[in-house]
Amino acid sequence: MAEWLQQFTDAIIRFTGDNPSLTGLLLLVFTAAEAVIIVGALVPGEAVVLALAAAAGAAGVSPWSMLLWVTLGAIIGDGISYMIGRRFDDAVAGWPLVRSHPELLARAKTFIHERGALAIIIGRFLPGLRAIMPVAAGILGMPPGRFYLANAISAVAWAAVHVFPAALLGQAYNQLGAVSGRLTTIIVLLLLLLVLLVWLVRAFFVWVAPRLAVLHRWLVRRLARRQDAFSRRLAEWLDPRHPNRAGMIFWGLVLILAIIGIVEIIEDLFSQEPMIRADTAIHNFLQGLRSQPMDRLMVTITSIGDDPVILVSAAALVGTLLLLGAFWHALGAGFTIGTAAVLVPLLKNFFRKPRPLSIYEGAGAFSFPSGHTTLTTVVFGVMVVLLTRRLTFGLRLLAYGLYALVIGLIGFSRVYLAAHWPTDVIGGFLIGIALVAVFALWLEIMEEWRPHPPRRLWLAPLMALIALVVVDGVRLYRSFDRNLARYVPRQQVQEISLQQWLRDGWRTLPQRRIDLKGEREEPVLLQWADNPTHVRKVLTARGWHYRPVPSLRDALVFLLPEATLADLPPLPLLHEGRFPALMFTRSLPGRDERLVLRLWQSNFRVRANKTTWPLHLGTITRERLRRLGPLGNALRELPVQTMPGPLEQTLRDSHELGTIRPENGPWLVQPVQTADR
Repeated sequence: MAEWLQQFTDAIIRFTGDNPSLTGLLLLVFTAAEAVIIVGALVPGEAVVLALAAAAGAAGVSPWSMLLWVTLGAIIGDGISYMIGRRFDDAVAGWPLVRSHPELLARAKTFIHERGALAIIIGRFLPGLRAIMPVAAGILGMPPGRFYLANAISAVAWAAVHVFPAALLGQAYNQLGAVSGRLTTIIVLLLLLLVLLVWLVRAFFVWVAPRLAVLHRWLVRRLARRQDAFSRRLAEWLDPRHPNRAGMIFWGLVLILAIIGIVEIIEDLFSQEPMIRADTAIHNFLQGLRSQPMDRLMVTITSIGDDPVILVSAAALVGTLLLLGAFWHALGAGFTIGTAAVLVPLLKNFFRKPRPLSIYEGAGAFSFPSGHTTLTTVVFGVMVVLLTRRLTFGLRLLAYGLYALVIGLIGFSRVYLAAHWPTDVIGGFLIGIALVAVFALWLEIMEEWRPHPPRRLWLAPLMALIALVVVDGVRLYRSFDRNLARYVPRQQVQEISLQQWLRDGWRTLPQRRIDLKGEREEPVLLQWADNPTHVRKVLTARGWHYRPVPSLRDALVFLLPEATLADLPPLPLLHEGRFPALMFTRSLPGRDERLVLRLWQSNFRVRANKTTWPLHLGTITRERLRRLGPLGNALRELPVQTMPGPLEQTLRDSHELGTIRPENGPWLVQPVQTADR
């Protein structure tokens, strides 16, 4: 299946490369269809545009030509919908699909009344309103000149957002596909996942969001009909006609949930289990995936949360609020951001949790909570709360979705660059969300007391973003290479003498395999200090079969119903986030079972005389074949608690190895020339 998937993808890429004009025409047609009323609901235009742009990018087609085709298609599609609105007027409301969702046309009209031509630009990015917004503009009689100007601006922006990321992903496929067949298949599956996400977003805006609003109104009516005073009072607070009351309830719930999460994180910090083991496992897993291009991208993203950048942005935000006369808004924003700036170093000094890498001094040398995550969550959160106070439900979702994306990328960059442990980022996010909820509650209370807030509050987030972009750009220009060197991957390897390891040093290593959740799994039955090449030579000479870590293509063998146990690769179980360095299998007679020996390289090396050997940790499991009929096959993993006979015999019989079995400990194995006899 992997071969077929790759062949199909390569065929699409060749087609786009050999026929760039036809590809451009297809981009135009599907983009236009996406924007035409009714047609856009039936044709997966956006998904096809993303897929074609990615394929064309992999084929080397210029992204600028694709941008032109997609922009033209977007302008034509919206223009057709606009003309439909002018020609058929309110009769459009009786058309199929439009008739089943009358609230969309009503929302589009309201949005245009409130925002004018700006609604056309924003509406292009709202899946539920994209095709209906130009129709509403035509029905309301928006002048053609104003409409087509907004149409062209939104088309260019929409095309850039869709074409450039997809084309870059296609180029990554083209450049990296030749390096690793596994990576190629992963990129193809990532493209398929992207298409699926596009459809899920569409389904949420078109189907889920309207039904949530209906459920809200039903709940209020149900509570209002009840006789007890509590239900009637609750119905009054939840009434959509009182947005401040409903907002208080929402943000109060957010605050409570965030505090519960913070308490859970702090409990884990004191108990140390299994949080610390999970931190280590996820850290090791991500460090094993690092590459130079991704390092450069993550350094660029993490710079957004650097103290000078985020604090200048916060100063611009508060200063603009003061200039607009929004004193109470500025007071709340300043108090919230200031609390975060003071709270982070206090918590760092209190918990004194070391970082994965020593790259800072003072309070910054400690890890919990992540200052980058906390401050960016607070500053961007305050911006989003101010920006979305008077926006529609769909625009709020879009704004908060972008907010989550930015915060998520910054948090991920901190873990990827080994500046923080995962729980530091989660803790920083929860603390930030709690402070944002406090700020939002402050605004709800204040605006109920003063129901007419100053106008143009959106200028404050805009000025804060401009300040952030300018300062971050200057800092990247001046210190990018220095920051890249700061976050360079470092492998911390400790040396231990052979005598110390054999005496009691083996006790300092994990005695059980630790999965990504930090849970202890099957016991470590073997510690083997040796060169991986020699380990492989010894075991294969005595009937063990070496099995490399499987790629995604190898794993697709599980889908073949006729596959035998020998055809299936063993499961590459993780230990502390690392894949096995070596895997071996040995069939058990008379059964569809086999023994699987997995060896993971630890952070220790054993020193004997002038030679050092990497120290491996080994576990043994039994894998049993399970037939799933037409669905293929699966493996059932059974832990082994004691050294099985075949492996014990191999270790005892080999004249190239020295073995020791401490009481209540794992087997300790080393080459015979280093054995302490």
